[in-house]
Amino acid sequence: MIDILQKYQRILRILLLVGGIAVVLFILFGLPITLLQSSIRLATPYVLGALAAIVASRAGVLNLAIEGMMLLGAFIAVAVLYQTGFDPLVGVLAATLAGGLLGIVFAVLYLRIKINLIILALAVNLFISNATVYFMRTQFGAFGTLADPSIQGLPRIDLPLISQIPYIGSLISGHNAVVYFSWIMVAVVWVILFRTQFGRHLRAVGENKAAAESVGINITRVQIFALTVSGMLAGMAGSFLSIGVLSQFVENMTAGRGWTAITVALFAFEQPIPSFFTALFFGLSEAMSFFLQSRPELSLPPDLLLALPQIATIAALVIVALRIRAGELLKRRAFATEFGRELAKLGKGQLVGGGD
Repeated sequence: MIDILQKYQRILRILLLVGGIAVVLFILFGLPITLLQSSIRLATPYVLGALAAIVASRAGVLNLAIEGMMLLGAFIAVAVLYQTGFDPLVGVLAATLAGGLLGIVFAVLYLRIKINLIILALAVNLFISNATVYFMRTQFGAFGTLADPSIQGLPRIDLPLISQIPYIGSLISGHNAVVYFSWIMVAVVWVILFRTQFGRHLRAVGENKAAAESVGINITRVQIFALTVSGMLAGMAGSFLSIGVLSQFVENMTAGRGWTAITVALFAFEQPIPSFFTALFFGLSEAMSFFLQSRPELSLPPDLLLALPQIATIAALVIVALRIRAGELLKRRAFATEFGRELAKLGKGQLVGGGD
């Protein structure tokens, strides 16, 4: 198998490129425009969650608490608007700050108190899940759902000029502020990571802590900053779920989207721009699930349709594992080939020397 991949590597790349273009053209022109609009909108929590995972992972910390941070952001956004009746953007800001605060707490517990990362992340996720239910019942007297007419959702924004472009305008324009901000953050995170000195320091910490510390980089400060930003992005992603889609909070409404966001980052090899397009694929899978559920004439099992996003997640993880395994095998094969050549050269040199 490895020999075939090496022999036909260029042909396979061309076939994959052609296949990818064909799939993109089918998605753009073969699917209903409403489905594509929903895909872009529903991809937003995956975009922000993947960026949150990337920032933390690049600093050497796998943030497995993104699920809890997203859920906290979703609850805080609705709770603030319920209590104050302010503009929805205030709810987004409150959720972002709450996520950042949780990121700081997470960083202190992990970096200072040295709690096991996996145990800490699971504890944070479980605590937030139960805490939101507790406060929803005790403070607001709500069971299962916190909703009120005073809670306003994020308004749609029609982009000037772009909204007048046929097809593209209806596809891109008309989303809310968090959707467009998530697109901006993809570019911002990429610039920070790969075009700034701080980004080089952050990546150095994630790649080799000892080497980074030897050149004077404060590892703890960088990781605390990364986890804080990670929490803020995850909190904003949660606010989108509660006031960007539903205008209410539903118990455990993140429904595993935080874990899926981590999968998005892994699938894209922790690159912001590929993560954006990967998130669009997961948004499409979720939108497709809702779209097919609205078509009873298809007679598809409802449980299967609800599981489409999870099936896409499992498939992505399998592909990631196969890519990593194939990369390791190719590296081993290349090393063995090069080592064999060096041994052959050395053997010839010894024979020549012995003949002299």
